[in-house]
Amino acid sequence: MHKLIKISFFSGIFLCITAILVILATYIYIKPDLPEISLVDESELQMPLKVFTKDGKLIGEFGEIKRRATNYEEIPKDIKNAFLAAEDDNFFNHQGISYKGLIRSFIRCLRPNGCEGGGGTITMQVVRGYLLTRDQTVIRKIKEIFLALELEGISNKEEIFELYVNRIFLGNRSYGIEAASNTYFDKGLEDLTLSESATIAALAQLPSRVNPVKDKRRTTQRRNWILSRMLLLNYIDKTEFNEAISQEIKIAQNINLYDIDANHIAEIARQEIIKRYGLRAYKEGWSVITTIDSNSQKIAKKSMMEQLFDYDKRHGWREPTNYEMLFSSSQKESLKNLNLEFITSENYIDNEDLSKNNISNILSTIFNNHSYFKNYVKALVINVSDEKIVLIDENFEIKKVDWSNEYNWAKKRVSINNYGQRPNSFFDLVDFGDFVYLKDNESFFILEQIPIAESSLISLNPNTGEVIAYLGGKNFYQSSFDRVKLSYPQSGSSFKPFIYSAALNNGYNLSTLVNDAPVVFEDDNLETAWRPQNYTGEFYGPISIREALTKSVNIVSIKLLRELGIEKSHNYLEKFGFKKSRLPNDLSLALGSGNFSPLEMARAYSVITNNGFVPDIYFIERIEDRFGNIIFSYSDYDIQTDINAFPWLDTLEMNIKKPYYLIETIGNGENVIDERIAFLMKDVLRGFMKNGVAGRKSAFLERDDIGGKTGTTNDSVSTWFSGFHNDLVTTVWVGTDDFSSLGEKEYGSTIALPIWLNYMDFKLKTLKNSEDLIPEKISFERVNKSTGEIDIKSKDNFYFELFLEENAN
Repeated sequence: MHKLIKISFFSGIFLCITAILVILATYIYIKPDLPEISLVDESELQMPLKVFTKDGKLIGEFGEIKRRATNYEEIPKDIKNAFLAAEDDNFFNHQGISYKGLIRSFIRCLRPNGCEGGGGTITMQVVRGYLLTRDQTVIRKIKEIFLALELEGISNKEEIFELYVNRIFLGNRSYGIEAASNTYFDKGLEDLTLSESATIAALAQLPSRVNPVKDKRRTTQRRNWILSRMLLLNYIDKTEFNEAISQEIKIAQNINLYDIDANHIAEIARQEIIKRYGLRAYKEGWSVITTIDSNSQKIAKKSMMEQLFDYDKRHGWREPTNYEMLFSSSQKESLKNLNLEFITSENYIDNEDLSKNNISNILSTIFNNHSYFKNYVKALVINVSDEKIVLIDENFEIKKVDWSNEYNWAKKRVSINNYGQRPNSFFDLVDFGDFVYLKDNESFFILEQIPIAESSLISLNPNTGEVIAYLGGKNFYQSSFDRVKLSYPQSGSSFKPFIYSAALNNGYNLSTLVNDAPVVFEDDNLETAWRPQNYTGEFYGPISIREALTKSVNIVSIKLLRELGIEKSHNYLEKFGFKKSRLPNDLSLALGSGNFSPLEMARAYSVITNNGFVPDIYFIERIEDRFGNIIFSYSDYDIQTDINAFPWLDTLEMNIKKPYYLIETIGNGENVIDERIAFLMKDVLRGFMKNGVAGRKSAFLERDDIGGKTGTTNDSVSTWFSGFHNDLVTTVWVGTDDFSSLGEKEYGSTIALPIWLNYMDFKLKTLKNSEDLIPEKISFERVNKSTGEIDIKSKDNFYFELFLEENAN
């Protein structure tokens, strides 16, 4: 027995020495990689980079938000206790680490998913937040331990707790409890209720997935657990507990939503600012004021979404994604009887609960994986009858929808051009387990589907180059891809005005007759003979250039390009900003086979609108620091002084001063095309808005000073409309990201044009009627209709047309 005790004693000593040596060796090994503990400092608060519209509406915020640091003495008792109960109730007693917690954490670290789920002590969370990465590894956990011990040695508990609550990320761009209090409840810390204090503490574990904006149910569960812990720890009494747990979580309005949806242009601004100034721009509280007009942006988005939904309804009801197989027979029966207890009874306490393979987590993941759309509710069908469907939303609350003639449009889509019969009841539309969207009309809900089609819009002042509205897609959070700047669809007939401009520059007149008749083209760049058709399927015979462009006649465009020659046409088209290397080298160019971004098309139309000048398109007006001092101002930039006077200077300081252009500049301040040709083309495109479908649809605007051109590519893969007023050019594109057809009867006039018209209905209220003075060396001549030639003697078969003076002689 004595011998056994002796062996145990020396074995214990050996193990202790070994443990100490292992710890020392580990410390020595990782010490060079440990950051300085002195870097844990809150003396200089980081403030986010904010992006605004020209009229002061916030459209983007990047970096950390810390409205102000809160001293330990200023922190209310309830929120202190809520965080202690939730994260580390033994905080004021331990030395920075919890041995029980460490054992649990190391066990988790051995799992395939790494060290997920373990928050550690408050001290460990502080050093992790200030000094370490978010990597979930054993090495990082060991670093946390050493740094936590070191921090405990140089700071008291109050200081550490203060660092913790001022640093912690609590969702929705809020760092620190003061910011979270302001963000979620529009209150200062001192005004928070017990329930609200526990709610803020509930966000500490995983705010990206558990917060009252995204998931009120889970947040309530976590809050209630924290309140129960506070009761258990005697931080509150039973009366306080019952009152707090009975309160509904009510957050401030417009949380996590900007007043204006301009995420794509805000993202461009962020990228450009960081490119010039580096990561410090995230921290110093700068304000970027863009050229975007908030009301124009709002109307543009509203118009886009309305037309996309209208278009989508024209092509029938798509079968929803179904999740019935997730439920057992008994669960399905419960749901049909509106019994949700098996879902709502599952509690959330910590992050490990989010990883459990239970029905609550599975359904929440499904809801999270489907994109959010403003004014639309994500829902799952749980009961179907002829006249009613019952659904649960992402907070597992019951929603009901009644049948009406509203759903006559919802014929089952067989393909983009083929549909089934009109539905007679909800049984024809949905089944148990279908995932759908409901349009929230405040007092009732309507079954909807989100359009597959995409769209983009850019609106700018052609005289100054400033961007007024910018939509890179229908939903930035569904797809951040920027379809204004980075998408290059075929341009279709919207490209024709530039071909016709080239013709006018090379001796043709608006009255010149071209025979629109069947023709076969043999082109070395084409594999076979080409027999082009007009989209109407008919031919017009001899037709003037003006009328051919107004009617978008394909044959005339092709003949003009062939007679001008590809090389000569390319040289002229380059003046509009189209790079030669991207212009097709065959006659299909005349029909818009070239691929150009909506941004490039808007710039090209600006050349026509702006009397032959090409604008430098910019989107940032100025940048201010946190004190209002000007860091950059577009109005202060003098291109002549900064560039022409010192062409050899290309320093960082010079580049920082340069304007923020959306696209590289062309031209040198002079006309890129003859202003007379711009005038003639503008006149023709104004005529386009008075004739045909465009004329009928735009009549309600009652304006003669607008013009534009539609465009539709083969199989209606892309549709366009570029329109203008003297002070505004706007290009709209509608298509799909996978280049599938929009449908047989869809054209630029059916989708893109209506978006532009609704937008212009708003814009024209502030745009004065404009009248262009006829430039010098343009004459107004009598033309013989039969010949297209000037004929001053014609008395009954004539009309008047504009001519370049040299072509009238």
